[in-house]
Amino acid sequence: ALKRATIAGGQLAEAEERRAFLESLRDEIEAHAEDPEALAAIAGRDAVARLLARYAPPPPRPEPRPDARRGGKRVLPKRLQPKRYRASGDLEIWVGKNDEGNDHLTTRLARGKDLFLHLEAQPGSHVILRTGGRDDPPQEALLEACELAVHFSKQRNANRANVHVVPIKNVKKPKGAKPGLVYVTGGKTVHLRRDPARLSRVLETLLPEE
Repeated sequence: ALKRATIAGGQLAEAEERRAFLESLRDEIEAHAEDPEALAAIAGRDAVARLLARYAPPPPRPEPRPDARRGGKRVLPKRLQPKRYRASGDLEIWVGKNDEGNDHLTTRLARGKDLFLHLEAQPGSHVILRTGGRDDPPQEALLEACELAVHFSKQRNANRANVHVVPIKNVKKPKGAKPGLVYVTGGKTVHLRRDPARLSRVLETLLPEE
């Protein structure tokens, strides 16, 4: 019993000593609250450093980065995902959202017998008619794609417009060219007479982003 009392007494004395140290430290910190250099010197003391290492809360864990894949399939950033519309003949029309998205759409997503559409000598979005491998897609689908090419350009309010249509294999991105700039060869020009009803119908077919 005497031994237990001696141990308890020693622990009590140690606790009192620790409390006195902490109170003294608190008073010193409060006295130098406006002096960053003095606070840094206090924090650098061995005894204080040990206290901080023992009782300071752990640093916050970094937020996990969103997985770039969903179900094993790579998910494109929103800025690169084209707008997708349903076209006649169960085809789709894809429209770039910005210069970077135009590049990605035309050089990475379009393939095979897809058709590239763009206003002649006018700035605007790249438009791709996904032909599904067809050599001769429905004329109505082509006109719908032309309407979107004009709508997403500086001539969106024009009554008539010339739309250049070319197979995607004839579209090249020059090395070092600025975003959105491509060179095309061949193809044909569609002299489009605007049809507001056709444009309205195709705009309503916008598909949700993946």
